[in-house]
Amino acid sequence: MILGVQTHFSQGWGLDSLDKSDDIGTRLLRDEMPWSFGEKTKGSISFTDATAQKLDSACDRGFKLILTEIPTHDAYDGGSFVYSAGAQAAFATYVKAVADRWGGCIAAFEIGNEINGGNQLSFPSGYDPNETVVALMKAVHDAVKPSHPGIAILGGSTNMIGTGFQKNLFDAGMLKYVDGVAVHPYSRHADGLPLELARLRSTIDSYSSDAEIWATEFGHDTSDFDEAAAQALKSVTLMSAAHVDVAVWYALIEEQWYPNFGLYSGGAKRPMAHAIDFAQRSLLTRGRATQVDVGDDMIFAYRFGSDATVIWGAPQTLSVSGATGAYDYKGQALANAGSIEISPRPVVIMGNITIRAGTSGMVADTVMQYGRDAWKYFARNASGAYDELGYRTRWYDSVFMSDWDGTLALKATGGVPARTGSDPMRVVWRYTAPKAMQVTVKGCFAKSSSGDGIDVSISRNGTVSTSEIVSSGQKILRTDLSLAQGDRVEFVAGPNQTYGGDDFSFRGRIYLQGQAGSVACP
Repeated sequence: MILGVQTHFSQGWGLDSLDKSDDIGTRLLRDEMPWSFGEKTKGSISFTDATAQKLDSACDRGFKLILTEIPTHDAYDGGSFVYSAGAQAAFATYVKAVADRWGGCIAAFEIGNEINGGNQLSFPSGYDPNETVVALMKAVHDAVKPSHPGIAILGGSTNMIGTGFQKNLFDAGMLKYVDGVAVHPYSRHADGLPLELARLRSTIDSYSSDAEIWATEFGHDTSDFDEAAAQALKSVTLMSAAHVDVAVWYALIEEQWYPNFGLYSGGAKRPMAHAIDFAQRSLLTRGRATQVDVGDDMIFAYRFGSDATVIWGAPQTLSVSGATGAYDYKGQALANAGSIEISPRPVVIMGNITIRAGTSGMVADTVMQYGRDAWKYFARNASGAYDELGYRTRWYDSVFMSDWDGTLALKATGGVPARTGSDPMRVVWRYTAPKAMQVTVKGCFAKSSSGDGIDVSISRNGTVSTSEIVSSGQKILRTDLSLAQGDRVEFVAGPNQTYGGDDFSFRGRIYLQGQAGSVACP
């Protein structure tokens, strides 16, 4: 997998961005050469403005470019996303001119940006949105590929991993005209990536296509930059293991509108920059990550090549033999490579290693173990019957949903119940005890002030142990339970009394009694 960064030369960024990108080892830039910049007069294409000159400088210094080309121009189709054959041909001619101008410097064209958002695909009567997009992709493909076969054409650009949206484009034939599918997997936590990317990959494969997956934007929106750095390294690891071919961090420099994403704030590197630099230079150069089974379902390990292992999981001390070095998620050396403290933030151990797990008071975690065997997910209706949730694709994401109600959903970091207090449809996380144990169960629920709140509870074998109403902000539920083998612990969230405004964030943890740590809302 190749890492890149987002720059915005077309928005006035300076050439010092090249130095910053060089400094963190990223030689792939995602930027723009807007249609209106290169075709100021309809039918007349030239590249003489400041953006073109900056792209020249990037190419002269050996950078590669992903150019996002937005198919809108005031001179064509009234400034809408082009839909008529003539306007689409004009756009394809423009993209071909960009390819001719920068040639081998261009790694890919991303056609459109997050086209599943807003009303970008609102076309006049008679134009099917999916067929119209595919017609545009065919026009670009036919214009560019004969003379520039090495430039990848990326289609279906989505905000998040919009497999449900993209499947409509696949049905309309888009995969015949693209080299890759573009997604923007933003998240607070990286733990949902394996399931979503696997579903996208299997969907592409079902069309007998070898189209690649390019994550042309990704990032983690939190003002805790150390946490963002930890999630960045996890994302890079999980995307590599999921056979993503390219991933681009958004963005290189702090922006007014998105203050938490920049790898740099002014001239200062944020922790995320160190994580990206470390991943680029020390991990991805070894090859693709593969998951390693260490015999503990609360330890997550992925190996790059033969001698670099990324590990996170339940807090404990690992005994490691064969290590030649160890590093935190920012690439800072750890003092003792033979005895490693792990946590939900990853560490990296170098060498042909053997790991012996320690002991941890944390038994289970709903976020780290999302979609894994430890947890089952259900809808529960007013009569107490359960419907096991299935994993389904949607316009912006893939989540667990119920056959009983199309509103109820569960994802890595929360969910939404359905209906009203008179006929509630509750969302349930279930853990089944593999052995007898005394545990402390904690759950952090958080939501906005919309709606009348959600009713939340923790139960054992259907008997409620503790409950609350969460109307806004966050609440932590805690209870001690004595579990026999096979006992069921459930975190449950319902709609309270009225319908609507019930989306919530959630993280649940189960600890051995006397060893309980904290739980924070995701």
